[in-house]
Amino acid sequence: MGSVDVQIEVGNAGAKVEPNIYGHFAEHLGRCIYGGIWVGENSSIPNDNGLRLDTVEALKQLELPVLRWPGGCFADNYHWRDGIGPRDKRPTRLNIWWHQGESNAFGTHEFMRFCRAIGTEPYLCANVGSGDPEEARSWLEYCNSTQVTSLTKERAANGDPEPFGVKHWGIGNENWGCGGSMTPEHYADLYRQFATYLDGCDRNAVLIACGGGQKWNERFLDGLKGYEHLVDAIAVHHYSGHGLPDVTYEDRQYYGLLTAVEAMNRHLEDAARVCRERSSERHQVKLIMDEWGTWYREATVESGLRQESTMADAIFAGLSFHMFHRHAADLVMTNMAQTVNVLQALVLTAGPKLCLTPTYWVYDLFKPHRAGQVAPTTVRGPSLTLGGRVIGLCSVSATVTGKEAAVSLVNADLESACEVRASFPGSSLAQVKSARVLTSANVRDHNTPESPDVIAPTALDVKIAEGALAVTLPACAVAMVEVVLSD
Repeated sequence: MGSVDVQIEVGNAGAKVEPNIYGHFAEHLGRCIYGGIWVGENSSIPNDNGLRLDTVEALKQLELPVLRWPGGCFADNYHWRDGIGPRDKRPTRLNIWWHQGESNAFGTHEFMRFCRAIGTEPYLCANVGSGDPEEARSWLEYCNSTQVTSLTKERAANGDPEPFGVKHWGIGNENWGCGGSMTPEHYADLYRQFATYLDGCDRNAVLIACGGGQKWNERFLDGLKGYEHLVDAIAVHHYSGHGLPDVTYEDRQYYGLLTAVEAMNRHLEDAARVCRERSSERHQVKLIMDEWGTWYREATVESGLRQESTMADAIFAGLSFHMFHRHAADLVMTNMAQTVNVLQALVLTAGPKLCLTPTYWVYDLFKPHRAGQVAPTTVRGPSLTLGGRVIGLCSVSATVTGKEAAVSLVNADLESACEVRASFPGSSLAQVKSARVLTSANVRDHNTPESPDVIAPTALDVKIAEGALAVTLPACAVAMVEVVLSD
């Protein structure tokens, strides 16, 4: 059993963890929307005017701060007018990227109703690849305007007289690839044109540009010189686990997945540096990672990008959030892919059955971190050298909100528990408010709709000894401890 010493400097807490760092993403892909979120009013599966009730209830519990839609690659071939008005009159289109039909039964109003049902804020991605500025601008007017116009009258006739108030607007998606195979310079010209009209329509809209690698981001912003004020944030993507099986991975492959967090960290570091260099005192360009997560070899177009989610995914998610906390000064949102039935999903469905994945429970455990200030944390404990890199097997992140601290812990060791002693120099612990742990005997364990209760959080025994937290963290575990501080 390893020994881990942790020092948490709550008195030096700094950058705020934006709640939107715990956002999510739903695309018209596989069974994410149809079957996962939307089943239609005539389905035998319990629903609220077509919205699948068990999915709604599950996601409502997570209090997701923001949800991105409709894509993804789908967004740059999506025309929003196809998804409004009477559903029986909406056109059926070909979803060219995911090789499936698109009924458009789930459109803007259905998405907004879903967001209201689960208590989240919508984030819309406009079509740049096959759309035009007027289509994007009119969508924003339709959603947000308080003026009496033909579009707002149409919105009211379709059931929503009050504006939706959509704050976040992505201008294209992966325009270096599925969004049009553009050069950064060409995209910069288009972005400037689209953003000018969107900004003119709603000055409060947060405009988000498609990012990429460091060179793409630099060349895009060079092409936008003089118009940087039109970019509120740049959104980058990063997937991990390519080529790995979702369940039958070897131990060495599992440990290799841990290094993917560092690769994602380097991607964010490069993007954040470019954003800071192109920011000014008058206008800051922030950073978003609006697609991330594991993507295993079972997740193919033919499978609807469905994969199982094991304890390895929970470990990966916990370590990723710890890394995101370290970027809190620059990173204002992330959106894991994807919410239901696709990639590193929160919820999996099969017919009328549903299960919550280990990743779902990490989102649930980490809720106390939202809006807290990151406290500098030093961890000394067992490590592993992989590919010349030293990987700590125990990771700890702490945030402070008023007189309370949220301390999350991840033990990535497959075999050994660790004895953790966490002290708070300059502060005293008054009490342990709550403590829960997510773990399983085998890292490959996972929930399925047929066996939904294999993995779920349980109470964790935590003591206060000599002013420090003392806890035995099981092997392969993610935990959250909330404490009350005293002066």
